[in-house]
Amino acid sequence: MFRTLMDLIYVVSVAFTVLALVFIPCAILSLGVLLVLGIDDRFVSPVVAYVALPEAIVISGYLLLRYWRQIIEIIESITPW
Repeated sequence: MFRTLMDLIYVVSVAFTVLALVFIPCAILSLGVLLVLGIDDRFVSPVVAYVALPEAIVISGYLLLRYWRQIIEIIESITPW
């Protein structure tokens, strides 16, 4: 039971880490496009909520499905425990 719970926590933390690492560039890119196009500030929240976040979720899901082993190896190589 404890081992399963620890594995679940580990998988969720890896998934959220990948999501965060993908979401930040997606949000910056989306906001940069708004800035370049000169679109009003009232569109910032909808663009982040309806464009950048779903895009980051889809990309993260693909990365996790495709490169799960490599991601785990990288994380295990940098963690001290």
